[in-house]
Amino acid sequence: MTAPEPLRPELRRILVPVYLPWAMPTLGAGMLLPVFPVYLEESGLSLSFIGLVTAAAGVGSAIGGIPASSYAERRGADRLLGAALLLCAISTAILGLSTAVIVLAVLRISWGLGFTGMTHSRQLVVARDVNIGLRGRVNSFVGGMHRFTYVIGPVMGGWTYDRWGANTTFTIAGILTAGGLLTLVLSGGRDDHPVSRDGGRVRVRESLWRNRRMLLIASLGPLFVSAARQGRHVVVPLIGDDLQLDAAAIGLLVAVGTAADFLLFPVSGWLMDRRGRLASMVPAFSLMAIGLVILALADTVTVAVIAGIVMGLGNGLSAGTMLTLSTDMAPAHEPGPFIAGFHTLSGIGTILGPLAVGWVADAYGLSAAAFVLAALLGVGVAWIALLIGETGRDGQEGVEPVG
Repeated sequence: MTAPEPLRPELRRILVPVYLPWAMPTLGAGMLLPVFPVYLEESGLSLSFIGLVTAAAGVGSAIGGIPASSYAERRGADRLLGAALLLCAISTAILGLSTAVIVLAVLRISWGLGFTGMTHSRQLVVARDVNIGLRGRVNSFVGGMHRFTYVIGPVMGGWTYDRWGANTTFTIAGILTAGGLLTLVLSGGRDDHPVSRDGGRVRVRESLWRNRRMLLIASLGPLFVSAARQGRHVVVPLIGDDLQLDAAAIGLLVAVGTAADFLLFPVSGWLMDRRGRLASMVPAFSLMAIGLVILALADTVTVAVIAGIVMGLGNGLSAGTMLTLSTDMAPAHEPGPFIAGFHTLSGIGTILGPLAVGWVADAYGLSAAAFVLAALLGVGVAWIALLIGETGRDGQEGVEPVG
């Protein structure tokens, strides 16, 4: 593995251009974690429709990657960031205007498009400007920041929902999301990478076709992991509701698991840069699967909390792993399209996870849905370990085209 390099100066350098715009929309999303499934259930939607609406955000994420890459190549990463954050903020703030499934689904698709655009714009900065020997730790701090906002966001969301209702919660979440736009006006916040002229611009479709085989191998394992990760955001609040918890208590249940999650994100980065990417990913996703099995068997709040802690520890140990995997495997001379393709394909899991929870829960119960998510994680970790293998060795950056 690459010898450790000084981390603190690099973290300071990318605080404004990378971490701030990632923190604000994730804080807004964190507010919705414990309350949005409950809001949908209180609106009279069945579990299948709750899964459908929740999965709509994954649809936006899955279809947004390649257009985001094309936009960034034409207009630059900063313009992509601004448009993406505005889309996230508006689609969040107006969620309470209708309880119609089609309207809610469109708004969540819009949010997914925006969040993917934000993610892609910041990953371009990391891929272009951060050395491979620091990338695991830098990305783990992205994951750690994400997890910190998911500690405080659910508590804020549950508290706000109980006192002022859904509309106020959604509006506050939208305002916080828009706060990421401060990046574009603060000193040091802009991406100084020039926009390619027509002659030197990367052709997204051609790049994806050249790297199609490696892209498929890289994406399919993370697809199963994404399905389980996203599905747990639906099954945990619904099991909490099944245990007769109110919105604030469900928010605390989610936050307890995320707090455990937050404790381990520095370990994830250290392991990836010092011991290898698999040293973080394999135990992380295995712990998450064990936590989901415990959750499936939970018949008391105490057992549900234990499950949340185990899942949180596993997810914390996985902080930044998918970001690091995609940037490791991206061709050094044209990272944008590969990263976009990776997230498009793996993002299909964010659609399948909530759908699986809804369908299985309606047919067999919430416990069965948790078991299914655990099985998906098992498939994902096996794929990554056996078919992808280690990606963080010296000289391993980028992939060779296949045709």
